[in-house]
Amino acid sequence: MHFPPAKLIRGACVHVVWLLISILLATHAQAAPPTLSHIFPAGGQRGCQTMVTCSGEFTWPVQVWAPGVKVCVTEEEGKLQVDIPQDLATDRVWIRLYNEEGASAALPFLIGSLHELSEEEPNNWPREAQPLSQEAVTVNGILKEKEDVDGFAMELKAGQTLVAHVAANSRLGSPMDAVLQVVTPGGAVLAENHDAVGLDPRIVYTAEAAGTHIVRLFAFSSTPNTKIAFQNGEDYIYRLTLTTGPFITHAVPLAAPSTDMNSVNLLGWNIPSRVNLPVVPLGKGGLESYPEIEGASDFRHAHDSRLGFAFAPEFAGSARTLLVPHRVTREITQADPHEPPVIELPSSITGRLRLPGRSDVFRLPLRKKQAVVIAVEAPSLDLPMVPVVRLIDPTGGVAAEVLESGPARDAVIFHRTKHEGEYRLTITDRYRHGGERYFYRLTIREDVPDYELVAENDTLVVEPGKPAEFPMKIKRHAVGKQSIGPITLKLVDPPHGLSMPQVVSEAEGDTAKKVNLKFSAKGPAFSGLIHIRGTAEQPSPMERHVRAPEKFGASTDAIWLTVTEPDSAEPDSAEPDSAEPDSAEPGSAEPGSAAAGDAAAEKTEPAEKPESSS
Repeated sequence: MHFPPAKLIRGACVHVVWLLISILLATHAQAAPPTLSHIFPAGGQRGCQTMVTCSGEFTWPVQVWAPGVKVCVTEEEGKLQVDIPQDLATDRVWIRLYNEEGASAALPFLIGSLHELSEEEPNNWPREAQPLSQEAVTVNGILKEKEDVDGFAMELKAGQTLVAHVAANSRLGSPMDAVLQVVTPGGAVLAENHDAVGLDPRIVYTAEAAGTHIVRLFAFSSTPNTKIAFQNGEDYIYRLTLTTGPFITHAVPLAAPSTDMNSVNLLGWNIPSRVNLPVVPLGKGGLESYPEIEGASDFRHAHDSRLGFAFAPEFAGSARTLLVPHRVTREITQADPHEPPVIELPSSITGRLRLPGRSDVFRLPLRKKQAVVIAVEAPSLDLPMVPVVRLIDPTGGVAAEVLESGPARDAVIFHRTKHEGEYRLTITDRYRHGGERYFYRLTIREDVPDYELVAENDTLVVEPGKPAEFPMKIKRHAVGKQSIGPITLKLVDPPHGLSMPQVVSEAEGDTAKKVNLKFSAKGPAFSGLIHIRGTAEQPSPMERHVRAPEKFGASTDAIWLTVTEPDSAEPDSAEPDSAEPDSAEPGSAEPGSAAAGDAAAEKTEPAEKPESSS
């Protein structure tokens, strides 16, 4: 018998081993959930179609979840076709990729009203600046190359006001600290800004002479380091809005009644006089089932407050506002400093410090031992005022004083009165500044016990037959001796085959602040949103939904769930689930079965051709 040489055998074995490794790696890559690091462009114009490139790790095609817009997965890898409704009342939607094994992070996709175009290289030097023929445009760009500087040339008339605004770090999470300049064709700097909205710059420049003006942009890293040099990267993505037309930043008043949403005045630049816009709920026109809500707060607002929105298709910018369930007062003019206006609880008031050194004063009739919340917001609304608030009791003593509280630098007072009578509230700017944009929102209401439920993650993967834990935090707000009692957490309308035994967060002890929810599944596969509800009975019945972690100042009350495909060895998942037990274990739950929900399970099949998801 003839045997092949040992060298050939060893070579064949090595080849087989590498083939097996390649197959295993390919199988793993196919099975892994998709990741999404960034998308470009990171926004689009209402009523238009935009081609978006996804960056991350995924096997194409994938499924796409993007409520509010219509998305078509194209045949070209990484390419999505996004159609934006003309009347969509939001400045942002979210895009998430998913497959049968899990989901990516949801990334923001900004919505604007102006014509859009992409930055074109080379444009580093003033002589190479990309010419722009439109007087109102949004440019999508990336500071990708080493020491990249992007320049854009615009023709301005003498006296014409240009608004140049960058959305990057604060709205998209781009790891850049941008610098924006207006320069002459020779490079002389006419205007410059670093940090107008968070780390993102904005310039309002009125041309002294007609001619070509260059708007240029460069960036440092948003993370402090020892490098004194321009930074760049594939994820240094920005949206630069340039306009000599109307640009909206805020709606006045800064709050509106949720039961009677009236029109609002506009704050910004180049806005025609006597222009009012209607306020609608944020997300109207396509996002009603997935509305953004305020991020985790310090209980300054009533729980049933919601976000409103005002925009105009022909104006740049837009305005979010707060929809509140109580009295709203438009801007108050304090004509007589000796007779300050009286505020009745609960109220939201829009104030303005028009002149430097000015203080606004209000009178508050309060009962003895009355618990109140007083919030003066400006920095968190991207307004320049830094509030200082002082509450004076009927005897003339200082009952409470706050310079600024929390990273947002707003001023919030939680106070329980010692006297009955008329209190006085004074509001001023910390640096004694004032001006036309020195608005603030004052909210005063009675303080009540409350709580918030915040998940540590916004996605959950459950494999049939393998219990999965889902940690979450409980934030309790007590008022005097009144505090929130035990909170029972329950899954709302679970998909078929998924169970989560009830969990109780006790009023005291380890489970008062944090619990682990435990999920188990018997199939079938599912990809979609779930809701988890908390119920407290003390000191009064109160329901709250678990919120996803805050992103860019906002949150939602839904969690993305993936139930993977059942293993062939698993029991038949078509069998009915047993009833959920009545008892609940404090703080944790052993895997168990629950009554089948009414929601149908959703099986995700790989796309064989471009398909839409909305």
